[in-house]
Amino acid sequence: MLFISKKNNAPMRLAALLAVLSMVFISCSSSAPTVTDDISETASGPTSWSEVESVDMNDYPDVRPETEVTLEHDVPQSLMSSTADDGTAVELDGFRVQLFSSSERSEAAQVEDDVQRWLNGLSDGQRNRLGLSGVVSVYSFYRPPFYRIRVGDFEKRDDALALTAALQRQWPGALVVPDRVTIIR
Repeated sequence: MLFISKKNNAPMRLAALLAVLSMVFISCSSSAPTVTDDISETASGPTSWSEVESVDMNDYPDVRPETEVTLEHDVPQSLMSSTADDGTAVELDGFRVQLFSSSERSEAAQVEDDVQRWLNGLSDGQRNRLGLSGVVSVYSFYRPPFYRIRVGDFEKRDDALALTAALQRQWPGALVVPDRVTIIR
């Protein structure tokens, strides 16, 4: 029997009563499963997924979304284009051969084309004698009021003299001039 003192009030008595009732219900419940003797009420599941699944995946073609991919990286362009062994471009004070200077733009364009054709027509032996290796650039500048056509990138004045002598045969006004050039080292 439960002993409750007079000092305890109603909430305490209610809590004790609930505790006793819960113990009674727990002891009366059974853990044995309910068994049905009727076999007709037993349901069986599908034997394969094809019996249940009725989705035809051909109704849903695989369509890839059209996206434009932009690749960003920190790799230098010389490594991306496999030209890392070709040297390093260094900009410095050097020399070029100036062939032409005039205020006529059309004349400058004609001389630029003629020089480019002349350079492309040189054989490897002629290029070596002139001290030319790789691509020889032809530059067209406009510094008011004159258009100027210059050829090559030379670190030393003496390197430009052989090309100047060869160019003077066709362009008698060719001379070596100081300029800011790009040298591959």
